[in-house]
Amino acid sequence: PFQFLDSNLIIRCSDQVDFKVHKSVMSMVSGVFRDMTALDHINQCRTPSDCVVTVSEDSQSMGALLRYIYPFPRPILTDMNVIVRLLALADKYDI
Repeated sequence: PFQFLDSNLIIRCSDQVDFKVHKSVMSMVSGVFRDMTALDHINQCRTPSDCVVTVSEDSQSMGALLRYIYPFPRPILTDMNVIVRLLALADKYDI
């Protein structure tokens, strides 16, 4: 679900999965992404495919986090390990 046609930022995960998202959304909800997208190489992108932010998380973790950022149906979390991992990501990215 995170392959928006009007995206202007790619989040590349550690397992080489790309999420095509919006800089404005990510900057609004995350102080860390706001700082990352303020960097010169991101602001001077000619095409959305040039605007890549590489993260250390895998796509499963980042995808779960994005489901809480974007207005998609949120997963029902029952596994405490997943909940703790998402809370750690939210803290890491200042969400």
